[in-house]
Amino acid sequence: MTTLPTPHSQHEELSAAIDELALIDHHCHSLFSTPLTDQQVEDHLTESPDARAARTTTFDSNLGLATLRWAGPLLGLDPPVSREAYLEARRSIAPRDLISKSLAAAGVSDLLVDTGFHPDDLVNLEELSKLSPARVHEIARIETRAEELLAATDSPEQFLQAWPELLANLDPNVVGLKSVAAYRCGLDLAGTHPSRAEVLFALGHQLQQRPLRLTDPTVISYLVITAIEITRLPVQFHIGIGDPDVRLATGHPGHLQNLIEFALRLETPICLLHCYPYHREAALLAHDYPNVYLDLGLALNFVGPRASEILSETLELAPYAKLLYSSDAFGLAELNYLGALQFRRSLTDHLTLLVEDDYLSLDTALRLATLMGRETAKTVYRLPTT
Repeated sequence: MTTLPTPHSQHEELSAAIDELALIDHHCHSLFSTPLTDQQVEDHLTESPDARAARTTTFDSNLGLATLRWAGPLLGLDPPVSREAYLEARRSIAPRDLISKSLAAAGVSDLLVDTGFHPDDLVNLEELSKLSPARVHEIARIETRAEELLAATDSPEQFLQAWPELLANLDPNVVGLKSVAAYRCGLDLAGTHPSRAEVLFALGHQLQQRPLRLTDPTVISYLVITAIEITRLPVQFHIGIGDPDVRLATGHPGHLQNLIEFALRLETPICLLHCYPYHREAALLAHDYPNVYLDLGLALNFVGPRASEILSETLELAPYAKLLYSSDAFGLAELNYLGALQFRRSLTDHLTLLVEDDYLSLDTALRLATLMGRETAKTVYRLPTT
C-alpha cells in the first residue's frame, strides 16, 4: 500500500526545494561599503526619516524583530538575539564581508539594481559584481536620468532632442527602467502623448526650480511614454509603502490603467513594486492585463511574521506567473538575505496549504515556486539563460 506524505513532510519537502531555488531579485538597490553607526543601522530599518516616529528603537517593529531573528544567526548569534548583541556583532564584521556573506546566503542568481538613488553613497555595480556570486544588471531610473540630462542642456527644446537619443543608447547592461512618479506627482499619468507645446511649457517651469526635481505630471508622462516607445524595456513603478514623500492619495495603482493600456499596445511589461497596502488592487491589475506583473519587495520584510498572509492575499487574484521576487534591499546588506528568506518562507507556507487541501501536487507547487522565484523574471527582463 502506498503511504501518502504527511502534511509535516510535505512542508519540509517544499521548504527544502524552495530553499535551493536560485532566485532572481528583480528590484533592489546597492549597499553601503563603509561602516555604519548603530543609529544609522536603525535608521535604515524604517521608512520614517524622523527617529521620533518610532518612540523606541526601530528594532521594536516587525522588520526589526525579523532582522534580529533571521539576520542574527547570519552574524553567528543564537536566537533569541537582542538589539545590543546584534549591533555589536554587526560592528565586528567588515562591510564588504557582510555584503558577500548576505548575498551568498540569499541564494540569488541575478540582481537587478536600481542605480537612481544615492549612487555616490553605495557600492558601484562593478564592485557589487565582485562581492556577489550573482550576475548584476542595471535598472535605470527614468526621472534621475532625465534630471541629469536636463541639468546639462541649455533649453527645453534641446532636452526634447537629446532625451530620445539617450533612451536609444542605453548601456546594454540596462535590462529595465523604473519610475518614481509615486514620489513626484502621483500615478495618474497620461496614456497618450502630451503635446510638444505642453511638454515645453512644463519643462520651462521645471527649469526655474532649484534644486531641479521633476514633479510635473506632464513631464513625467512624456518621459515614461517615450521610454516605453523607444526602449520597449520593462518599466517598474513604485507603488504604496515608502517614506513620507510618497503621495498615498494619488499612489493607487489603479491610476496607471491608461498607461498600462498604452504599454499593452506596444507589448511592454509594467512591473508594480512593493504594492502594500494596495497589494490586492495590484493583483487585480495583474489578473486583468497580460503585461502587468507585481512583487511584494520591501513589504514582506516590513510586515515580518505577517508576510505569509500578505503573499496569500496577493495570490488570491494574481496569476502565479505574474508574481516576481524582489528584496528592495537598500544600504543594509542583511536586507538582501532577509528579503529572500521571507519570500521563501511565505511561498512555502502558501503552497503547503494548497498541497494539503489537495488543490495541487508537490510537483506543481515546485513548478509554481520556480515561476515566481525566477522563471517569470528571466522572461520579462530577457535575461541570459546561463
